[in-house]
This record gives sequence, C-alpha cells and structure tokens, in this order.
Amino acid sequence: MTTSGSSSGGAPVVGARVTSAEGDELGAVKEVSGACFKVDAPMQPDYWLGTDCIASSTGNEVRLAIEKGRLGDVKLEGPEHTGVHRHQDGDILI
Repeated sequence: MTTSGSSSGGAPVVGARVTSAEGDELGAVKEVSGACFKVDAPMQPDYWLGTDCIASSTGNEVRLAIEKGRLGDVKLEGPEHTGVHRHQDGDILI
C-alpha cells in the first residue's frame, strides 16, 4: 500500500530508511546501482536487494514487500550479479 507522495517500486534514495513489510527497521540505503540497492545494515554485513523488492518508497523511507524473515531469499551478491533475479510476482529473469 502506498501513501500520498510515495511511489511503488522504483529507485530508492541514498540515505533513506529501509523497513521490512511488517515495519521492522533494517538499515539505510547506502548505494544504488541500476535495479539494485545496498542496505547499510547495523551490526551485520551490508547486503544488496533488487528494486523489485520495494513495495513503496518516499524520499526518506523504503518499505519492502518482503518480510524480515525472508530477506535471505532475495539478497543479491551485488549490482553486477548474474543468474536468477527474483521478482515480486514470481517471475524469474535469467
């Protein structure tokens, strides 16, 4: 669900707070590269996600469509990754 002044999906803004689908804070957007963005996660290694994981975004917050417990299923190796790229609707792009 998006609110006024927000968008569904799309490129996040560096520095925006990243939250899971259930609202847990995960970190902040550290870097954006193409259709991927890096999450600066406190007290753990940073990780990359595809912008297709974004449910909504504003200038200061990115809400994921993924629950915190499922992040391991969608983490990417980096913006230049090869292989399977998961999408919200279940389609797989190789």
